[in-house]
Amino acid sequence: MRRLHALVGLWMGCFLCVHLAVSLTGWSPSTYRRAVDAIQGALAHVPAFALLAIFLPLAGQAVSGLYLLRKEGLKYSVRKCNRGGKLRFFLQRVSGPVILAFALFHVGALHSWGLHAVYRATHLSALARYAAGGLFQPGPAAFRSTVEGLGGFRGGPAAGNPMLAVACLLGIWAAAFHAANGAWSGGVIWGLARTSQSNRRLKYVCTALGTVLLATGTLAWYAFTLSAAARAVGAGY
Repeated sequence: MRRLHALVGLWMGCFLCVHLAVSLTGWSPSTYRRAVDAIQGALAHVPAFALLAIFLPLAGQAVSGLYLLRKEGLKYSVRKCNRGGKLRFFLQRVSGPVILAFALFHVGALHSWGLHAVYRATHLSALARYAAGGLFQPGPAAFRSTVEGLGGFRGGPAAGNPMLAVACLLGIWAAAFHAANGAWSGGVIWGLARTSQSNRRLKYVCTALGTVLLATGTLAWYAFTLSAAARAVGAGY
């Protein structure tokens, strides 16, 4: 189970790198729109790609992660730990549910198979905002809809909803740590660090990966929440 979890986690880590790289173009709304349009155009030729390559692996990763979490628990003190130390092992287990909650919100609010589907099934007035679909809209509204989507369920940009903005940032940080630390522990599980020298090299690579993901994610978050372009979107509310 751990080997499978690590292997799928590697794939999801690659997706996270691409996703954050695209999100980083949000510093230029026009560049972000072109990047989104290019991705949407490519996916139009492979309609099942998102389901097979993203959402099914994400679901599998969540299920296997919850299974391992139930097995290990959230206790800080463990009798034996070969996952980089007790603190890193504890943070790896805690960050998993944080990422899952963030992913559920992120997908549920921005895409049509989330809260839009719930609204169509229940017609709850509280979800009327999702009657037409998910909050994210490609094309000319790509940047604006992303800003509004990160603004929560009450409307407006995330700068007007500090609690949600902080929650999104924590989700990004948790994903950066989980991916980098998981890459190291996955390498150990798959036998890529059999010697102290190879283990040290793997730690350096994964530390650099985590630093880049953390910086990229934070800059992307700022672009859609507190930047001048994001504030300009919120000026109309």
